[in-house]
Amino acid sequence: MNLPAGHASAKTIAHFVPKAIVPTAEQLAIQISPARMAIVEANAGASKTTVLALRMAEAWTRHTHPDNILALTYTEAASTALKAALRKLGVAAAVVAQFRIATFEDFCTEVLAEIEGGAVPVYTEAEQLSPFIWQAVDWVAEHPGARWRSELLMPTLGDHGMTDAFLQQAEVLKGTMADLLQREEQTVSPDYAASIGVEYTQLRIFLAFEKIRRANPEKPAFRSRQDATYDLACMIHAGEALRHHARWPRTARVIVVDEMHDMNQAMFTVLQALLASNRAFFCGVGDIDQVIHKAAGADARFMRTELAAQNTHNTVFYPLTHSFRFSATLAGLAGRIAGKPYASMASHDTEVAVVRYQHTADCAQQVVQAAQAWKARPKAKMAEFAVLLRHAHQSVEIENALIEAGIPYTTQGFDSYVMRPEVLFVRGLLAVAADDLSSVAVEATRREVMRALMFFSASRIQVEGRERESQQDLLDDAIRSVTDNPLFLTSFFENQILRNAEPATRQRLAAAVQVARSHSGPGLLQALLAALQIQALVNNVLVSHQRRIEAAANLAWLARAAERFASPTQFFQHLNAAEQKQRESKNAKAASLVLASIASVKGLEFDCVSLPYLAQGEFPAPHADAQEELNTLYVGITRARRFLTLHASAERPSEFMGRIEKKAPGKKAP
Repeated sequence: MNLPAGHASAKTIAHFVPKAIVPTAEQLAIQISPARMAIVEANAGASKTTVLALRMAEAWTRHTHPDNILALTYTEAASTALKAALRKLGVAAAVVAQFRIATFEDFCTEVLAEIEGGAVPVYTEAEQLSPFIWQAVDWVAEHPGARWRSELLMPTLGDHGMTDAFLQQAEVLKGTMADLLQREEQTVSPDYAASIGVEYTQLRIFLAFEKIRRANPEKPAFRSRQDATYDLACMIHAGEALRHHARWPRTARVIVVDEMHDMNQAMFTVLQALLASNRAFFCGVGDIDQVIHKAAGADARFMRTELAAQNTHNTVFYPLTHSFRFSATLAGLAGRIAGKPYASMASHDTEVAVVRYQHTADCAQQVVQAAQAWKARPKAKMAEFAVLLRHAHQSVEIENALIEAGIPYTTQGFDSYVMRPEVLFVRGLLAVAADDLSSVAVEATRREVMRALMFFSASRIQVEGRERESQQDLLDDAIRSVTDNPLFLTSFFENQILRNAEPATRQRLAAAVQVARSHSGPGLLQALLAALQIQALVNNVLVSHQRRIEAAANLAWLARAAERFASPTQFFQHLNAAEQKQRESKNAKAASLVLASIASVKGLEFDCVSLPYLAQGEFPAPHADAQEELNTLYVGITRARRFLTLHASAERPSEFMGRIEKKAPGKKAP
């Protein structure tokens, strides 16, 4: 780094001296390595983010300007953690702000915005993408081709299972770039489709969908998740010259990549172009047992072999074998789960406990008790207590228990349950029944309640004299009117939503509102959901199979939470109060515990971690990739520094408990 690779001092002298730590021999070797290409193979908790920060700080100390140091990650959380690591090592915040640190997707979005002359709309929900998918289906149906017409298995409108399968397949095709890399001059045939691992009809629809999305070759009509990375990778593959664009790095001297185990072909293509256009030192770090994004084409081979195979510079592999995050107790558990040797150099103990629960509410209370015990510890910071969930629906009872206990919390990786679309729909029906939208104090939430009522009702707005206006414009106008005057809600529900809904839906909605007006005692929400025939209603409007499962689970857990309320009004007020408490928690983030999905905290660590709901049917998730579920568990447990509590069902324990309890820890968490 600003010294020849063979220079003796580059091998032996560190110019940057960190304030917070004394680097180990392994860390120091990486910090001052003269290798042009370095790969760090790290165990979780082995301070791989710290090592990247050391590498960057070393380059800066050797007079490489921060603008010429580029760091790329897979997740926003990892970018945040890298910035925090730099500050912790003693790099001034003003300097940290000058480093170019971003996710691959954000970096590519920034480069493309310059090339394309502005931002492109980003659609992340299946419902937003569905019209374009069916437009692609129609195109294929109208242009079946003569040779393999009989091989096409065309879906019919409303086949939501096809739409979900298409979105999953598209994510894989874009992450792997399989068609782009392998087709060349080949004809799109059933045999060719099979050779890249995709069904012929799906491939034809995918190509038609991309043609619609890229109808304007200068600027796509929209993008979805990770599309910026894919689009930029396609430009690079096509030979597009990027060096003359201001946002494309041309003077980078150091390039680092965190979470390299999550790299896919599109990301690798961008990385290769960066290395080819910059005379830079490269360092990538990762842990192959943390691959939990296979659906996006993540493949550990890019870290293990591909980079070395594709570059002329010798690639040097460095180990980070010891955990500094947790002690030998948790290191042993991580080793059993990952099936690899694991050691620790942590100077503190990590206590691991397995706690059995009888039912889900019992599990939520155990989490609250653990949080209260943590809060009572001297100098304990609530932001260092994390409750990590495999599924978002698992937050319902925990959120309610935390609110009752007066424990602030913030969510990460998902919204608070009271703000999820299907729960907003229920809140809307309860508001109609009570003729009381004003109890929803926040205007933004009132708007979302209105949108949820319209969406799940699949209704339309009809206004005499405004027939030429779009449904979106009419809905926006109606939302403004009802938000400004909540007393209009019941009138709007009856005269627009009910009147213009399909007859079967109209009957269900009216029955549900009647239940909400007349029911008392236990069974309120079950009765309301039964009147709605909720599964049929959800299946009619939600495209994604996974979203249907999530919605059903959210409502099932919500129904359990409603059991303790004597009337619909009390439950409605509880949901409104829960939202207000959650908003207050956001304003006191430092004093709030973290309630998060496991995937959202990759790269982060906490003093105290609870993993609830280790039960059959919950974790591992049914029908999920077995190895990826195991990797997810590994990610979850290795976020803990000092305390880890695993909450397992007494009646139906997770199959993972066999590995976890193979060697009982024997210590209790706080």
